[in-house]
Amino acid sequence: MRAFRLTMMMVVLVIGAVVMAPCAAAVTPEEQAEIDAANAVVAPLGTVGSPVPHPDANGAGRAVVFFSDFESDNGGMTPSLDWEWGTFAWAPGANCGTYSNVPPSAPYSGTNMWGTVLNDCYNNLSNNSGYDTCVNGNTADDSILAVTVDLAGYTDAQLSWWEWNDLYLNWDWGEVYVNGQAVFQHCGTGYSAPSAWVQQVVDLTGYAGGSVTIEFHMMSSGVVAYAGWYIDDLEVSGTPVPVELQSFSIE
Repeated sequence: MRAFRLTMMMVVLVIGAVVMAPCAAAVTPEEQAEIDAANAVVAPLGTVGSPVPHPDANGAGRAVVFFSDFESDNGGMTPSLDWEWGTFAWAPGANCGTYSNVPPSAPYSGTNMWGTVLNDCYNNLSNNSGYDTCVNGNTADDSILAVTVDLAGYTDAQLSWWEWNDLYLNWDWGEVYVNGQAVFQHCGTGYSAPSAWVQQVVDLTGYAGGSVTIEFHMMSSGVVAYAGWYIDDLEVSGTPVPVELQSFSIE
């Protein structure tokens, strides 16, 4: 007897001169250079318009494999160190010190999102090895935000997210890893104050057909801290394998 089986895989922002806080301990030349650069920055006022509607931007034939706007839950993301999820209500504290910072006025959509730290400047964790070469010296000590997505049954894939990036480059920096490989960086370009949410897009076609672990890594120096890295409306999309190309067997 034969059976046929078809398997388908289917701010309020205060602008002013930056004032050096008194410091009893000696600083290294590298730390002094970072402080001097921060004191030279007077950040412009960040402006955010009405959130752009979530785009149907992946084109004909693409399917949404994963999407979260982080409103009803944290999207199943796993955080470490500075990454925090919740309702945004900026309340800068000791982390920000006297340095300039430019947080968003609101999440890209809704009221919840991920950030480092969500409602204060990030911590000075001194885990920024590689900031000068853009080669991460120790990924294990980074602030990491991770999620795993199954891309089995897809011929191509794309990762996109909306971000607000107020990292004090070059000393503080960020990367995105997929299955342990760096696919995106904020590194080495010098500080530029953000003024709007930006959508980033990364091609994941090379990873289609299997499971992928996506990680957002953020690294900071031990001196100056700005508002941080904020993530909203994270999406992974892909083109399903056509039915005629999917596996089947005859028994």
